[in-house]
Amino acid sequence: MIDILIEIAIEAGITIRKIYESGKFSTSIKSDKTPVTTADEEANKTILRGLNQQFPKMPAISEESENRVLEKEAFFIIDPLDGTKGFLNKTNNFTVNIAFINNREPELGVIYSPISGELFYTSPHRESFKYNFLKKTEKVKISGNLENREALTLITSENHLVGRERKILKVDCEHDTLKIGSSIKFCRLAEGKADIYPRFGRTMEWDTAAGHAILKYAGGSVIDINTEKELVYGKKGYENGGFIALRESKDSNKIDWQRLKQES
Repeated sequence: MIDILIEIAIEAGITIRKIYESGKFSTSIKSDKTPVTTADEEANKTILRGLNQQFPKMPAISEESENRVLEKEAFFIIDPLDGTKGFLNKTNNFTVNIAFINNREPELGVIYSPISGELFYTSPHRESFKYNFLKKTEKVKISGNLENREALTLITSENHLVGRERKILKVDCEHDTLKIGSSIKFCRLAEGKADIYPRFGRTMEWDTAAGHAILKYAGGSVIDINTEKELVYGKKGYENGGFIALRESKDSNKIDWQRLKQES
């Protein structure tokens, strides 16, 4: 299955890149006040068509489709263009996300960056890998515990201010901040290039599922702030609450959960 998901993600990425470089696309605002472009819509068609051809009996949930709550244990969940604001602002930070959910857990995940060519994915053997599709590099197994730094690195969105995020730590410690858009944040954690990604407020399952799978198999975790347990999928409306993504699962002991809940 994972090889097919990779092929579909790359095909969607090629479609997005062509539209991005041409500059010929339209933009509208959805009911949730977020932008959607021609590239989102065309990538969505590419992915859903590919999934339907290869897995006709498996339902797929997408950000850009009219979705219903499934009474299913297994389904695909996709974000055909994660980081639409990055697409519009010409930051190059946007991705294609495809994940397979089974029994409320992200079992497989693929993230492809159409501009950089970076491809991150999981294997059926619960490992995570990366390679560059455009540069044709060799695939590399990734593990968050391979890179150690003296200072903690907090990762956050390009569009979010850092302030509340640093309050999650048990002690005021020296730390660096890395700002980046899209689901690549999860991949940087999986590579060991950052340590903690706190996210407050509302996100959707298609924003997190693929990155969650890749991070999980690289030794990390994504913890629901309310439950203090691993984030689960297939929730009502496919909506997440706040979460903390960690490079290594053991990093959860650095979180001041009591103060965090008071701040939430």
